Amino acid sequence: MELKRKNLINQLVDFIAEDFMDGNQMSLTRIARYEDVNYYFDNYEDAFDGMLLYDNKDFHIHINLDSGNTETSKRGRFTLAHELGHYFLDEHRLGLKYGLLEPHASFHNLNQKSLIEIEADYFAGCLLMPQHKFRKHSGGKKFSLDTIINLSKSFQASVPSTIIRFAEIGTHEICAVVSKDGIVQWYAKSNDFPNWTHRFKKGERLPANTVVGEYFTMPNRKFTEIEKVDADSWFLPPKDDNRAYRQMYEQCYYSDSYGYVVSLLWFD
Repeated sequence: MELKRKNLINQLVDFIAEDFMDGNQMSLTRIARYEDVNYYFDNYEDAFDGMLLYDNKDFHIHINLDSGNTETSKRGRFTLAHELGHYFLDEHRLGLKYGLLEPHASFHNLNQKSLIEIEADYFAGCLLMPQHKFRKHSGGKKFSLDTIINLSKSFQASVPSTIIRFAEIGTHEICAVVSKDGIVQWYAKSNDFPNWTHRFKKGERLPANTVVGEYFTMPNRKFTEIEKVDADSWFLPPKDDNRAYRQMYEQCYYSDSYGYVVSLLWFD
């Protein structure tokens, strides 16, 4: 997505956030009611996570309880925020209203290919974690996975979406690698993180001599504490780059519910 489009979405969210924040939590249902958008949490088996429909008069958001979406769960909040993104973004809303876009099922997918789904996902992350509020609470002298976990709890957003938001606007340089069954699913890193060649690629196996790599290849290697690692376990830093000699840390977050592992990397 282009930077200009991201800036537009952030500005839109900042405008909305002024009236609908309860502490650090965005009141999504109040937004829907204020906009006269009907919303329903119901059972739809595996048809979708969420869907926005227009019936020649009103807009309706359907959220699927069967996919683990509830009104108060982090997953459900992201789904509702995503569908509100389809509503607030003019091209999406007007496309549905005038038949230029077909109603479509939305699913949680961190590797979205459709531009309108990418935009709605981005809107959801911005809406749940408005930039000014998020940056205000993302600082601190010591950084660790707890920084992400605490932000996730404070803003009631999932750990992956919190990581993506932190990588974009947070206050510490990070790289996060998300894997499942030892295979890299996706990764995110902040702009100030060194732009080194990776020893990992999406869709391929993790580097073996990393904390998370050992978890998938050796028994009883589930470490949750902060571990010191060499930068060249994950990357190929140039020898003339002094940043390669800084101490790198790795800490893992294990999602038993969805089977993925987040490996968070950072420097002192």
